[in-house]
Amino acid sequence: MTLSDGFERTVSEWLDEQAGRGAPGYLDEVLARTTRTRQRPAWSSFERWLPVDLTLQPRFLARPTLGKALLVGVVLLAVIAIAIVAVGSRIQRVPPPFGLAANGQIAYWADGDILVADADGTHAHAVISGPSDDGVPGYTRDGTQLTFLRTVSPREATLMIAAPDGSGVRSVLTEPLTDPWFDSSPDSRSLAVVHAVNGVNVLSIVDIEDGTMRTLDVNGLDVDYWVAWLPGTTSELLFGSRTGSGDSQRAGIYSIQADGSGLTPVVPSKIGPAEYNGVDLAPDGRTLTYWRWESATNPGRIHQLEIATKDDRELRFDPSAYGESGLLHSPDGSQVLLSRNERSGATRGQIMIAPADASRPGILIGRRFDTDNGPAPGYGFSPDGKTVFVTYSGEAPQFFDAATGAPRTGPWTKAAECCSWQRLAP
Repeated sequence: MTLSDGFERTVSEWLDEQAGRGAPGYLDEVLARTTRTRQRPAWSSFERWLPVDLTLQPRFLARPTLGKALLVGVVLLAVIAIAIVAVGSRIQRVPPPFGLAANGQIAYWADGDILVADADGTHAHAVISGPSDDGVPGYTRDGTQLTFLRTVSPREATLMIAAPDGSGVRSVLTEPLTDPWFDSSPDSRSLAVVHAVNGVNVLSIVDIEDGTMRTLDVNGLDVDYWVAWLPGTTSELLFGSRTGSGDSQRAGIYSIQADGSGLTPVVPSKIGPAEYNGVDLAPDGRTLTYWRWESATNPGRIHQLEIATKDDRELRFDPSAYGESGLLHSPDGSQVLLSRNERSGATRGQIMIAPADASRPGILIGRRFDTDNGPAPGYGFSPDGKTVFVTYSGEAPQFFDAATGAPRTGPWTKAAECCSWQRLAP
């Protein structure tokens, strides 16, 4: 589950509130855990069902009767049917790692507890509760595990994992991480992590099952806060690099293989106060979007980059808007969410649903918010792409129809941080 930059700030503020100051910032979606198919149970073995009399001496030359042949055929068909049902019941269908999926339960958090509700917003209840300060829930790409952060110190959190019903809680790593950002691999076997070590961001790969972590050599680059697995691959990562501050800040986007090989620039390195912000990858893996500050009269502008050809073009979803930023793709890539700022001199923003190609005007949803003071809202799509949620800090989440912008029913909650949506097989 990918959320907007506003959601990242929400995560930081939650950790501020829970732990005092500082924040283990940045969680994207989610990590993943391998679904293992266990050994077939003994009772599904053919030999246990075939008619065998070990005490009877067989008559190899005896002529089989028609009745016996039919009986054996019926028994064999029954055994095959039982075996198919038994094996099928052991295989859990999971959704593809990218693209559309069916809607599962919704996860959110409040007062240090993790709560879930059904896809239609009913049956909201706590699944992780107790004295610990837990938050920022997410689901693995295959929807089989629930992840969350457990506050350890002002800037540290332990990555935790459990079943979707809250059972089987365990830590993924034995040690907490500082300022972490996570993204799971498409095959759900590993996790790419950006985290701070001795005040410096590093890029690491975590084995979900073994709980081991190795750090990649990025040739001295200053790693930015984010990393993302490129859709359609099982080994290629994209990550940001950022150094300096103000007008002298230098930013770039790089590609690297999960084994640490193939470090390659994806875009030219640029110097400026706001370059390559809010990077989001399209679900087909062919393009990425980012926003940059053009000028005081031409501020936040969203760009789309064709990764293979390096073709870079500006997208304008509302020509009358003073600025646009924070684009987030829908699961199938046909729609986007973004933050639209009003005319010059105003400090009001609003969330917009728009076609991904900016071919027609978008739909404004939710209330206006102050773009200069307070956190921006978090927002995202449901796995089937038909529902949008918007969450303002300290308020109950709001839900909207992605096609019309009409309000929809979500989980009834008091002030809560929301949302992560479980992906299920279509």
